[in-house]
Amino acid sequence: MDQLICPFCSPEEKDIVFKNLLWYARWDDYPATPGHLLIIPFRHCVDYFVLTADERETLSDMIILAKEVLDEKYGPGGYNIVANVGEAAEQTVMHCHIHVIPRYHEEPDNPPGGIKKIVFNEKKF
Repeated sequence: MDQLICPFCSPEEKDIVFKNLLWYARWDDYPATPGHLLIIPFRHCVDYFVLTADERETLSDMIILAKEVLDEKYGPGGYNIVANVGEAAEQTVMHCHIHVIPRYHEEPDNPPGGIKKIVFNEKKF
């Protein structure tokens, strides 16, 4: 994807929830649940598998910080941490991003879409 049209390459400061030198977090524009965060590298790279060693190492800190922010603001019962890689995995923006999705006890057992669609899909392969 051309960096000039990539929606993640030039974040506006007002959209950044928190950041470090290599990553920033922003709210998902199409949240699966309240508090759905995206953790995105500032450097344009297509997916998780092309991250540098430094990016992989500092990603863990960002995920922990996301949990702390979400625990305080939303108090969820759990989390999904998801990286979609490639079109077959439903990656729609070809700039690496990690979903941190808070999960709540009061959610329906089988909402359509998202990770629950994959996990609870009854189709056998």
